[in-house]
Amino acid sequence: MKLRSILLSALVAVSVSVFLFMMITGSESIPASATAQPKVPIPKVLVDAGHGGEDGGAIGVDGVIEKDINLDIALSVADMLRLCGVEVSMTRRDDSDLSEEGTTIKERKYSDMSNRLSLYNAKDTAVLSIHQNRFSDKSARGAQVFYSTNNEHGSLLASSIRNSVRQLLQPDNEREIKPAGSNIFLLKNTENPAVIVECGFISNPEECAMLCDGSYRREMSFAVTTGFIDYIHSDK
Repeated sequence: MKLRSILLSALVAVSVSVFLFMMITGSESIPASATAQPKVPIPKVLVDAGHGGEDGGAIGVDGVIEKDINLDIALSVADMLRLCGVEVSMTRRDDSDLSEEGTTIKERKYSDMSNRLSLYNAKDTAVLSIHQNRFSDKSARGAQVFYSTNNEHGSLLASSIRNSVRQLLQPDNEREIKPAGSNIFLLKNTENPAVIVECGFISNPEECAMLCDGSYRREMSFAVTTGFIDYIHSDK
């Protein structure tokens, strides 16, 4: 796959963000934002690798565990954003959760979510939360982005990432961005621009196999990163 080989070569050679975009996407598809000045000061970014520790998240084809794919993509997104000069923090960098108390799974989950929410609400921070989807219909596929409605920039951030994933990786993806419902605790309670990127369906055998491939995960990471860079250069 052409994008795959270009991306992998670029990650070794690039030392600045503009060169990153040029090496990976080629001159015909360099985002206009790559050589432009940001419209607003670049916010800090919290990259949240969903689940972790005893909370594995969704279980996919052949027993694939969501938390592991989430972490790998999140680590790559964080590295790429730093290469672009963005200040990045993460909720986790290994197979752990953020719980600090509780004797039951429910209590520990509440502690984990409370601690994540504190990080989500850090001042001047945008949030990129990485997840994988699962559905009973195994034909369901494609990335989808959910956003918090508590901040006016949430939908813009979601649109930028959705458009980037579609342009660079999933041209046939017709899924639209969606506002977070009351069942998405973190997005419903954060005050910052925040999105959950459901990178694909691990219940779909073909898409799960792709998400289990390290090269494809790097491509997804790059698409998410490009979407964020487009966001900070857009007119708010």
